[in-house]
Order: sequence, then structure tokens, then C-alpha cells
Amino acid sequence: MKIQIRIPNKIWVLCLLPFMGAIFQGCALIQTKNPEIPEIIACIQKVSDLSPMEKGNKTKLRKLYSISTTGLEDFALYAPKSNMEANEILILKVKNQDDIDDLLESIESRIEKQSSSFKDYSPDQYELLENHNLEVKGKYIILNVSKDVDKITTAVNESFK
Repeated sequence: MKIQIRIPNKIWVLCLLPFMGAIFQGCALIQTKNPEIPEIIACIQKVSDLSPMEKGNKTKLRKLYSISTTGLEDFALYAPKSNMEANEILILKVKNQDDIDDLLESIESRIEKQSSSFKDYSPDQYELLENHNLEVKGKYIILNVSKDVDKITTAVNESFK
């Protein structure tokens, strides 16, 4: 004689809940990489020559973008050596994500100012500005104005994987 024990559906559900919770918790722990700015720059240097630009300091950051370093954890700025070029790379790591909108506004203002300067003066530099890439990745703001905009964008994205 075969004895069959029936377990009510409610008990099955209660037994499965902890396992399902563990699975969903595991998925929540998957995060994007949080690279240091020198890592990002190293990835960029593998695909693009930064020698036509000079590394900027906090004075240059304040002068070009009207951005103070007090709200930043770290930053990297590569600006053109001459004012007849538009190529720039700016990476900001903010302390507080609430500041991102104000920083984006300052960066966009710089892009607009540069665009109006180069529009009639240097069409090739104007094109670089028009094809710029500005993106936010978590606590990072990344501006890329370069002839290698696609390569640099790909390199930056790879550094976050």
C-alpha cells in the first residue's frame, strides 16, 4: 500500500520564500564598477592621444567651467593647449549626487559658449563641440569633446564594467 503525504500549497510557498528572497538579494548585489579617475584616464590613453591637451588643475577648472572642487571627490581635466582648439576631457566625481544638475548646467554653459565662439571661426572645431558626449554614470560626470569621441566613450564605458 502506497501512502501519499499531501503537503498543502501554503507550506510549499512558505518554504520557497526564503530561497526566492536569497535569489533576488543576490541580483541586487550586482553593481557597476566604481573606478578611480586615474583608471578611467588610463583607459582613455589606450585609445586616444592626450598630448594635444594639457592636464588642468582646480584653477583651470574654476576658470573654464566655474566649478569649485569643494563638492568634488576627485576630477580630471584635459583642456586644449591653445584657445584655437576645442578638444577637452572632463571627468568629475561628485560627493553628493544632488549637485549633479548644477554641475551639468555649468558644463553645458561652457559647451554653448565654445560652440558660439567656433561656429563661424573654425567649422572643424565647431563640429567637435556639436558631436561631444556628456554623460552621468552614478557619481561621475564625463565630458568628451574630441575627434576620438566614439573611442573615448567606449573606453570610459569599459572602465565601468
